[in-house]
Amino acid sequence: MDIGLLATLSAVVATVALSFRYRADIVSFTSLMILVLAGVYEVGEALSFLISPAVIVLFGSMVLSGVIADSGLLDRLARYVSIKARHIAVASLLLYFVAGVASGFVSDVAIVLAMAVLISDVARRLGAPPAAYVMPLAFAVALGGRLTMVGNAGNVILLDIYQSTTGEGLSIFAFTLPAFLALAISIPLLLLISFYARRFVPQLSTAVKFVVALAEVGEALDGKSRKEVEKAYRVKILSKDRFLLKYSVVLIKITAGDIPSLMASKDLRLTPLGNNKGEDTEFLIVTPRSRLVGKTLSLEQIHKVFPVSIIGVVPSGPIQSLETYTFRPGDEILVMGDEKEIERLAAFYRLERSKTLVRAFNPRLAASGLGGLFAAVALSQFMPAPQAFIIGTFIALLGGGRAVERLYQYVSWETLVYVGSFLAIGNAAAKIDLLKPITPLLNVQEYLFVIGLLFTNTLGLIPSAVLIGPYLTTKEALMTYVLATIPTLLPQAHPAIYIVYREYGLSLKNFLKISIPATAATALATATAIYLLF
Repeated sequence: MDIGLLATLSAVVATVALSFRYRADIVSFTSLMILVLAGVYEVGEALSFLISPAVIVLFGSMVLSGVIADSGLLDRLARYVSIKARHIAVASLLLYFVAGVASGFVSDVAIVLAMAVLISDVARRLGAPPAAYVMPLAFAVALGGRLTMVGNAGNVILLDIYQSTTGEGLSIFAFTLPAFLALAISIPLLLLISFYARRFVPQLSTAVKFVVALAEVGEALDGKSRKEVEKAYRVKILSKDRFLLKYSVVLIKITAGDIPSLMASKDLRLTPLGNNKGEDTEFLIVTPRSRLVGKTLSLEQIHKVFPVSIIGVVPSGPIQSLETYTFRPGDEILVMGDEKEIERLAAFYRLERSKTLVRAFNPRLAASGLGGLFAAVALSQFMPAPQAFIIGTFIALLGGGRAVERLYQYVSWETLVYVGSFLAIGNAAAKIDLLKPITPLLNVQEYLFVIGLLFTNTLGLIPSAVLIGPYLTTKEALMTYVLATIPTLLPQAHPAIYIVYREYGLSLKNFLKISIPATAATALATATAIYLLF
């Protein structure tokens, strides 16, 4: 057997098999270097795949998604939907739809992290297991990635391969209509599956963190009863007054997920201690060795010693006011300011930085992120997608501050190396016609749909797109394969699904009880959409 052929087969098998257990970027790059040693590629040719058009588009989409997610826009939108919907079924339907549509443009993981907390909160208040509703949310996000050709890494790769193979331009909205119809049909089915899942999923969920903070009453709430405001804004008012007066300051108890919206609210606006308007918001945990143990904010005014503002505290005992509460080990302080100043504060007072994520709504970042996304999408209709997304990235970074400082954090460099390396491996596999045994099946729409469904759930979005992409030489075939990417059967098939699977304590058996009917239902919904439109 030819050494190049043997090296290519080994690279494909090793990368696909080992990437489930070891770091995908290291495995794929090592396999690529083996192809170089075997003479399949020159070094320069092999490394050129790391800056291929698909990698550049993926880089740009990661930055745009990161800026939008970091702006707190998704969190605010999700909270607005959950407040307006009074029943968990209505809230779930709306959030599933919003999440599915957003995932066509924004990071799927960011969407799940932003919306899972709110669905969990609604489910918990109604005595339902949160996992039963969050798992279908992750499925909706996975399905929404099909809406555009930049909605997930697999589609980005397919767009690049199709254009380079056929020489034909393709809009990123080429298959949006059937994908949207399939999503719209799938969402009610996912809600039914959530009702079914309530029977067996564990009640375990991530704990809700309640923050005690000060809030100023706006003119719109003047004279409103305490109970009326509590119901409308999902807060607990700790002050004893039965009716609220405008411009008065009350002590309230809220969930961490509701903080971004109340910070921007005009009716019940959070009023932090201190005047700092920094872009970072973090929880700091009071450790047993902390200098704040046994002290109060009236005695230890950390918001005046350091350039930070104190939004609220997570107390472990009764609290009458922020300034007179005596800190105990395990308490948490929610502070806002520059990240470096928060780090200095934590080090000085021996506070531990919490992993709980709180994003205060930042209009500037939201505007620059959405502007960059709109520019990238609009320009991609008139110029190559890589150039369009580079321009969009620069516009998104005009938000400055946090966006520029966190540029490298927005990008999953491991994914980019993996995609670039596997593109080279897949190109070598296409040259030896690795999938020749199943090539006749790829020419039949029904078989191609089944193969796409199986490949994306077993190999993953990226390997399956790289291996099958070169054989998709017509728009009809490409559409069928894109719509067949329903990575919901196994938890490892999609990162957002895997996060929920691990976070909510699902066993593989219980997961399969949800994923098998969900995959069948969404595949049927997709087939129905194709039939209705074509």
